[in-house]
Amino acid sequence: MFFQALGGFLILPLFILFLKWTFPSKKDHAGIARRKEIKRSLRELKRK
Repeated sequence: MFFQALGGFLILPLFILFLKWTFPSKKDHAGIARRKEIKRSLRELKRK
């Protein structure tokens, strides 16, 4: 059981880094800019 607990403590930081890399934070300025550009293009398409 000791080795299982030790393995869990070693894997947990890797899992946290993976999740941070996979899901962008709300402060992702590049993602916000992309979403605004998509919304702008959709509005232009609806007008036509």
